[in-house]
Amino acid sequence: MSDSVASIRMVTWLSPGLPLALFERVRQHLERQLNRPVTLESRTKLSGPEIGSIDPFGNDQADMGFLCAPAAVPATMRAQAGFELLELAPLFHDERLQERPQCFCDLVVRADTPGRTLSDLKGLTFGTNDPSSLSGWLGLNAALKDIHTQPSQFFSRVVETGGHLNSLKQIHLGLIDVASIDSNVLRSQSISMQELRIVHSLGPWPAQPVVVRSSLQPELKRDIREALHTCGPWPEWHFVGFRHQGPEQLEQVPILASSHG
Repeated sequence: MSDSVASIRMVTWLSPGLPLALFERVRQHLERQLNRPVTLESRTKLSGPEIGSIDPFGNDQADMGFLCAPAAVPATMRAQAGFELLELAPLFHDERLQERPQCFCDLVVRADTPGRTLSDLKGLTFGTNDPSSLSGWLGLNAALKDIHTQPSQFFSRVVETGGHLNSLKQIHLGLIDVASIDSNVLRSQSISMQELRIVHSLGPWPAQPVVVRSSLQPELKRDIREALHTCGPWPEWHFVGFRHQGPEQLEQVPILASSHG
């Protein structure tokens, strides 16, 4: 390998929704396969780099990352932020995904909540992990737009919970009635669905893309891609492996949503 970087700096914006231990396993695997140090940083406040910011790729603070799909579109935004798609995304074991790196927005409620469709949830209190999250907000917003409404009109109240796991806890506690949860989070975590149920699913949508710093040497990008191809399967997280995800698959991802207000 000819790239001058001494180590590979990996960042995930997807934990604790997706287990941090999963990304640690990826880190260890890359370190062995590439024969160089790999570090891991977890950023938990947003689902991806702040739109319009060059942090952390454009200012040379990270080499590769795992982020929510809306943070990676459109292509002009990726170029401005200094990163590009590696054209890989994680696949989890879920028969609905048909072996494609995708996810569903699973609408989770307490087991005693009546209803079987999205329309049945009207007037309830909704909890979102992050307004820039595809699975927790934007996918639902797109579905509501299709029926000519928006969250602030459809739900009695919208609450930001700060994460998918927090959303599930708040449903259990009765603080919110429903949340849109990434199906890959439900598959990868040891989450008890006792007293909870999935009332409806939206999707599928593209899974979270893997990205790399644009200025990395092409040889290193190739080596990282090849090493990721050999990750998994890791049954403890229902993780199958990384699979091809072309830029055209991300074009369907919504990047703007109605206000909470």
